[in-house]
Formats: sequence, structure tokens, C-alpha cells
Amino acid sequence: MADDHAKPTSATTAGTTTLDDVTPDSRRTTIRRVVFRIVLVAAVLGLSTWVLFNVFDDLDWNEVRRSIAELSDAEALSLTFGWMVWVVTQGALTASLVDKLAVRRGVLASLGPTAVSSVIPGPSDLPVRFRMYQSWGVSSSEATTAVVGSGVFSIGANLILPSIAGVLIMLADVPLSGFFSVIVTASVALAIIVAAAGFTLGSQRRTQAAGRWLDRPARAVMGRLRKSLPEENLGDVLVQKRAEAFDHLSGKWLKCSVATVATTAAKCSLLVLTLRFVGIPEDALGWLAIAAAYGLVAGMTAIPITPGSAGVAELGFVGLLTAAADGDWVNQITAGVLLYRLMTWLVLIPVGMGALGVWRYGVRAAERRAAAATAG
Repeated sequence: MADDHAKPTSATTAGTTTLDDVTPDSRRTTIRRVVFRIVLVAAVLGLSTWVLFNVFDDLDWNEVRRSIAELSDAEALSLTFGWMVWVVTQGALTASLVDKLAVRRGVLASLGPTAVSSVIPGPSDLPVRFRMYQSWGVSSSEATTAVVGSGVFSIGANLILPSIAGVLIMLADVPLSGFFSVIVTASVALAIIVAAAGFTLGSQRRTQAAGRWLDRPARAVMGRLRKSLPEENLGDVLVQKRAEAFDHLSGKWLKCSVATVATTAAKCSLLVLTLRFVGIPEDALGWLAIAAAYGLVAGMTAIPITPGSAGVAELGFVGLLTAAADGDWVNQITAGVLLYRLMTWLVLIPVGMGALGVWRYGVRAAERRAAAATAG
């Protein structure tokens, strides 16, 4: 197994030093941050639960638990298989960004960092994925572009999905009112912003002009945050990064796009399965309406406020799906959403930590072999 997960390279040694050489002060700081985020997640989940029980009078926790407990063995196996398909497609997407990277390594580079971001919000997974790429002999420049590319494809897909959801809402004839109407309006506005960003980045001249226009306000904001930007004009920096990304991703666009569509379809299918298995029929909540809600929540959580979008995603899914079902089936919808979030968030934490353990074992085994070869 060690041969499959690491090579004895200098990058491996550097990555290991970075992980192991941690001072007691930094450990204490990290522990405080993790504890704070755990408390934040608990608070947001508690607030979301309170909101749901106050908005939906028919919500009954005993009924929710009963719906989950009545899952048959065949249904549980189907959900497990669907989850495995989603994990493999995620690994294929991660592997598609690096030349000749095996899908099995892509799965590790997807699960491990995802476990980190499921606990710590923000781009906390990116440094971990970068070190994993380097430990497999990927150059720093290619690893950097691959890490950025994974974020672009992931966040980009989540920002594009709301516009697709708008089309699905019209096809499914979902009633727009109240909370649902506000979310749809916000998602359409988000889709317009994404389209404008895509139009800008599609041209080197437009990219440079936008960067120069944003240079002064960006430096002012970063200065207040006590962060620094490169000395070069932001327009020149963006043009350079754009050229590097296009050079690295040339020939990969089709493969990455197909993998992105596959992982999105697999994850959305999991949501459909969980809702069907808790007893919601097609005529009460069609798959088009479910896919529309999935797209809207993806847009809402593209930039996570809490680790794993805890609380935000649950509230969004239950609110949107119940509205699409005309206020009925709220207990079954809540049960299905909880099952879905269990599989796509909570389960990933222990599984991802296990993936990190497998990777670290491979790194250390490679170091031992390299040391033995040098001594011999």
C-alpha cells in the first residue's frame, strides 16, 4: 500500500516537515480555533433547529426518527452504493487536474482535505491537498495550479447551478412564494455575477482591465485586514495567473468538466434517493423540484460560512423542499435531508481522517525506503 501512496522525493520530506514541525503555541492556537468552530457549528445547528420548529408547526421529531428507522436493508445498501459512486467521481475530478494521477490517489486527495474543511471553514483543505500532490512527486507549479483549479471547478459549479435551478423550477412548475421567492431571486443575481466573471476572464484584455480597476480597493481592504498583496498591479498578477491556469488546464477542460458533471449528478442523486426512501412519492415532490432545490442550496453554500455549511444547508433544503411540496411531508423531508447531510458531511470527517492516515503512512514508508537505499 505504501508504494501506491508516496514517492521518496524532496517534496515529500518538505511536506512532512511542515506537518510535524509544529510549536506548542501553534498547537494551542489550532486547538482553540477548532474548539471555536465546533461551538459555532453547534450554535448554528441549534439555531436552525429552532427556526425549523417555529416555522413548521407540523414538524415532529419522533416522526422524523421513525422515517429514518424504517429504512430497509436494501435501501441502506443502495444509499451506501450511491455514496461510494459519489466518492469515486469526486476522486476522478481531483485526479483529472494532474497529469497521470491515478483515481485512487484522487480519492485520497479528495477525502482527506474534505475532512479538514468539514471541520474548519474556508479554504482549509487547499494546503493539505497541495502537500499531498507534492508527496506524490508533482511539481510545485503544477500542484498549485491543480489546487486552484479544483477550487475553480468546485465553486464554479456551485455558482452555476442556481441558474440551472431556475430552468428546472419553470419545468417543474414549482410555486414561487415567500422564502422560496427570495432565494430564487438571490440565486439568479448570483448567476448573473458568475456570468460577468466568466465573460471577464474569457479575455486577457478584460482580465487586465478588471484587475487594474480592482487594485486600489483591494489593497485598501487587505490593508485593513493587515494582509498584503503582491507589489505588481493586480491586473498584471491576474493576467499571469490566468495564463498559468490556461497553460496547465489545456487539454484537461473536457475531462474536468465531465468529472464535475458526474460528481454533481451523483450527489444530487443521493438527495433524491434519501427523500424517496423515507416515503416521499414522485407525485408529491418530483425529481426536477429536488434538483432545483439542490442547485439553489449549492449556490447558497458556495462560500461556506460554517464548516460543511452546517445549519445553513439543512435549513435551506428543508425550507425549499417543503415549499416545493406545498407545505406537506415536512417530517419526511427533514428525515431525508438529515440522511443526506449525514452521508455528505458528517461521515466524510472520520472517513477523510482515515484517508489522511493512509497517505501519511505511505509518506513515512517512502522515507524509510529512501533512507535504507541511501544507507545501503
